[in-house]
Amino acid sequence: MLAGLMGAALPAPASGQSFKWWQSERFQQELVLSTDQIDRLEEIFQAKQPVLRRQKHALDRLEEALSAMVADGQAGEAEAEALIDQVEAARSTLGKSRTLMLFKMRRILTSDQHVKMKVLGEQWERERRNRGGRHLHQ
Repeated sequence: MLAGLMGAALPAPASGQSFKWWQSERFQQELVLSTDQIDRLEEIFQAKQPVLRRQKHALDRLEEALSAMVADGQAGEAEAEALIDQVEAARSTLGKSRTLMLFKMRRILTSDQHVKMKVLGEQWERERRNRGGRHLHQ
């Protein structure tokens, strides 16, 4: 759940919106985040965003090429396999970068905050589903 909520800081593919939970007044109060923690979480997020955007763009381009190849149906199996390998490698690279960012962010929280985050994250996820996927800001 923490990874899911921490991942909410990233743009949602369909909407392009993001939810930086550490900037939410609700999360700040309930987790009792210090100013230093908020700043460090934002610093980690901002430092990783250019890399994540580049990697996501590369993955999107490769997926488009694969979709076109499949739709065309003219490529040989070896060519398709090579492109599939590229798509999966790009997906893996993006996943590793994102997970490392979440790992670094998790280390900013105390054990008590981590426990509270799990509960708060579950509440946030239920509320998000009940509101049709719109992000909560308070």
